[in-house]
Amino acid sequence: MAFHTPSSPSWWNDMDQSGKKEELVVHVFESIQDRYDLLDSFISMGMDQRWRRILVSELGLKPGQTVLDCGAGTGKLTHGILQACPTCSTISLDITQSMFRQSYLPDTRFITASAENIPLDDCSVDAVASAYLTRNLENLDRYFAEVRRVLKPGGIFANLDIYNPRMPGFSPLFGLYFYHIVPVFGNLVTKSTSYSYLAESVRKFYSPDVVSQKIENAGLKVRKCKTMMLGAIGMHVAVKAAK
Repeated sequence: MAFHTPSSPSWWNDMDQSGKKEELVVHVFESIQDRYDLLDSFISMGMDQRWRRILVSELGLKPGQTVLDCGAGTGKLTHGILQACPTCSTISLDITQSMFRQSYLPDTRFITASAENIPLDDCSVDAVASAYLTRNLENLDRYFAEVRRVLKPGGIFANLDIYNPRMPGFSPLFGLYFYHIVPVFGNLVTKSTSYSYLAESVRKFYSPDVVSQKIENAGLKVRKCKTMMLGAIGMHVAVKAAK
């Protein structure tokens, strides 16, 4: 049984097809910034923080390291990084500055920029992490290439995102919930149509195996590809070769 999201506004499709996806994503997240964290936890049934903690644990952080959070949003992942490593230096990057809670993370350096064009020097960070970013990017290959560029030799990259599960029995239930109930509920609460886009971004996204191959193509070595929640959540952990 196939499920499709409710119709998205026509201008979304026009922008997506015309190479203006970044502009679309900024609009979407700015329209839901005030309620994003609350809805994120509600829709994931409180599991989102647990998944972020698992992601952070894969970074193998050491005191004093520099960690880049790409697509930082409100800073929940950055906060988790600092909880795990209070002496780490954190950099949060996002294209929507209005989402980031600087007062929540006063010692974190925030950069307004695209993850596809990271304004940091080569080999300048020890670890890169991203959560729920990759399906919103216009060019995923460019992002992974940028991750490899800014990572120091031996540096770790960990990525978390939502995927369209393929497990028989669960896939139709996920489709009913995520592609129908979530958009209607999210749009109602935020008084926007942004959750229709967010659901559609999952439906159109690559499989975890394809993402693994893209990471490898960028010159990083995937050492773990793990799915959770019966395939609806995927985590990739990769390393940049030491010189």
